[in-house]
Amino acid sequence: MAKIIRPEKWLPSDGIVLEENADATVKIQNNILVVAGPGAGKTELLAQKAGYLLQTNSCNDPQKILAISFKKDAAENLKQRVQKRCGSEFGNRFSSMTYDAFAKSLLDRFRYALPEELRPNADYVIEDETIIDCAFRKAGYFNPKNYYPGKLRDLYDFKISSTEIPFCKAGLGEDVWPLLLKGFDNHPACLTFKMICILAEYIIRTNTKIRRALLYTYSHVFLDEFQDTTDLQYKLVKTCFENSSSSITAVGDNKQRIMIWAGASETVFEDFQSEFSASKTQLIMNHRSAPRLVELQKQMYVSLQENRVEIQTSDKWDSKDGEINLFIADTEAAEADIIAEGIKAKDICILCKQTPDRYTGKIIEKLNEFGIKARVETEYQDLIKEPIVILLINLMRLAIKRKSPTEWEVINGSLLSIYKISDIDTPDEYDKKQEELINILNKCNDAMGKIGNVEELRGLVNDIVLFWGIPDLKSAYPAYIQGDYFDNKIKRFVELLWEEYEQCQDDWINVLENFMGLYSVPIMTIHKSKGLEYEAVYFVGLEDGAFWNFKNQPMEDRCAFFVALSRAKQFMSFTYCEVRESLRYPRQSYSEINEFFELLTTSGVAEVIRLS
Repeated sequence: MAKIIRPEKWLPSDGIVLEENADATVKIQNNILVVAGPGAGKTELLAQKAGYLLQTNSCNDPQKILAISFKKDAAENLKQRVQKRCGSEFGNRFSSMTYDAFAKSLLDRFRYALPEELRPNADYVIEDETIIDCAFRKAGYFNPKNYYPGKLRDLYDFKISSTEIPFCKAGLGEDVWPLLLKGFDNHPACLTFKMICILAEYIIRTNTKIRRALLYTYSHVFLDEFQDTTDLQYKLVKTCFENSSSSITAVGDNKQRIMIWAGASETVFEDFQSEFSASKTQLIMNHRSAPRLVELQKQMYVSLQENRVEIQTSDKWDSKDGEINLFIADTEAAEADIIAEGIKAKDICILCKQTPDRYTGKIIEKLNEFGIKARVETEYQDLIKEPIVILLINLMRLAIKRKSPTEWEVINGSLLSIYKISDIDTPDEYDKKQEELINILNKCNDAMGKIGNVEELRGLVNDIVLFWGIPDLKSAYPAYIQGDYFDNKIKRFVELLWEEYEQCQDDWINVLENFMGLYSVPIMTIHKSKGLEYEAVYFVGLEDGAFWNFKNQPMEDRCAFFVALSRAKQFMSFTYCEVRESLRYPRQSYSEINEFFELLTTSGVAEVIRLS
């Protein structure tokens, strides 16, 4: 049994020293809003707070901590940090999930608490555009694929009264909700995540016993990337935890609010402080970026309507450390040349505002000439964070290389958590499962040496999935219960892994590491880069065409630009290209986003380099 530490004796794990405000936040029991800029260590703060609450039993056993993040990788990263800091016994009392996963878990567990008229069929699928399209057509909306995104806003505005069941939104709610909830014309029921959030909120609002059970389960709640919380998500949090004894810690940064297009509330900080009687604190350290990069970030505060704060940088930096470049190129070939020549370190990322495939084709080709692999991470980034993919990768690596302590830790930890067994409490079951594990590892090792086509790889993966047990996996990871989500993730994993295998056959360690992106330069959008950091960052396409909607959403695009320039630790480069042949309108300009150019060219922190 894990040892309980007296609160006054507790110290941050791994020798980490917390700044004064962070240390106070870790130990406070009241609701609090933490404003923390880039590099402030938001994830580490939450991980250390989880350690404090669990190790001092301030979160009383058997109660748990619920952490809700905006993105899957953020939720998984926080979970892994807590497991590392606290160990599996304490870590099993830490639930980390996205808003979507949290809402879905409530709906799936308590679906029968909904009235029949609002209860979706158990086999509903999620976000199937074809079914949504057909539902709108059946309801009488023509040309819906161009039309229904706007009408979906009405769908989400639909109000479910606590006393009235009828679909009271005139027209759309009455017509479309029943079709999507129950299915129609051989189509299964289909929900969007926003619909799931609405139904989950209704369940909690109208069932006091369920809400009470939720509050008994979670005595502490963390809300990560709080600035991107939507109105619907915040309403769900309020319904669950407002006026309760649960302690809420919300962490975010207004300067990084980039999800307004998805419904992020612009007043969520103020609303939380008022409605949860939350205090507010601010972290003033930037542990990530060199001083010159931090100075550039601070110069954006005015345009972001933020008060200038004297952010402190790490002692590891000299005051003149940091390098910022603006490359102005005539052609994409010149742009590709300068990037390929500059990429030498491993810890590098290439960012684009959007559609990276269209902006980085020549860069990828040129990097290949230099023997450097680069790939667009759009699909890989989410897939490699899937629990089933993590299990598959680690077991396959272990089959090839048995003396791999990290993989053993992942696999054994998963055995304990999925099957609720241990070598102390259930030694017979534990020994049996260990024997089964050795058998599947031997089988896997033998099969990996003989694979000749994608179907044989698919068969191997299916054998590994059966070892874990599909019902047990779906019980451990509720997101896999509904529809064909689980099967689709397995299918796509096999397809992408086979592509890697075809490039480096017979070297399975390289295949698996290439799949994980260990030896390639990642290319991604700004939105996908949130929460990540790299030694050097290249932002490709500082142009009006990339920021095509700047006039309509200037503040959101300023926040996106701020997020991009704050990913870098030491080197930050921007590129502008006069002509992009890969785009529909090749000739580029920067008149609309001239403020970004002025920031770089007049501040004195960036070197402007013209390429021909």
